[in-house]
Amino acid sequence: MVPMKTINFEVLFHRLNSALSEIGQQLELVCCGGYVMQLHGYKTTADVDAFFKTNAQIDKAIKKVGDEFGINMPDELWLNNSVANLNPIPPAVHQEPVLQLSNLTVKVVDIVYLMGMKLHSGRNRDIKDVAAVLTNDADKAPLELFETLRAIGFNIDISTLLEAFGLARGLKWLSDFYMAHELELKKYF
Repeated sequence: MVPMKTINFEVLFHRLNSALSEIGQQLELVCCGGYVMQLHGYKTTADVDAFFKTNAQIDKAIKKVGDEFGINMPDELWLNNSVANLNPIPPAVHQEPVLQLSNLTVKVVDIVYLMGMKLHSGRNRDIKDVAAVLTNDADKAPLELFETLRAIGFNIDISTLLEAFGLARGLKWLSDFYMAHELELKKYF
């Protein structure tokens, strides 16, 4: 498998800002998914999943920029808001600004919120993404993270979270965790 080339999305955002300026449109993005993972150095992505309000002019500008850079897919633009079909927009407290231009504002969800979104989806690739974050964050404790995600409003299965921890820290760690926290875990199953 050929590794994916890292796309410099900041260049694309600057070009999109120009395209939006040309048509007199403003756009605010709340990005999530692979783009946020890429910003944190975990993996590369070919598109940007974001929450945003669109119209025909904005869609055309997004398509134009993607065509210029040759990164639109046949069935999806490089910047899409399909994530809004599955998730509500994250609360402002979980959004971090990363780029403010004249016609474009780019925000990202914080990494804990992103883990909640990925665990909520339950997809294998999303669980692996969470494991990648947990591999680099040895301070995260499963039960505390689970309670934090519940307090945010995520209704996730603890076994999905523990699967991610198992991938990150190994089966021996997972077995030891189950043994050490058997009584605490009973309330979640």
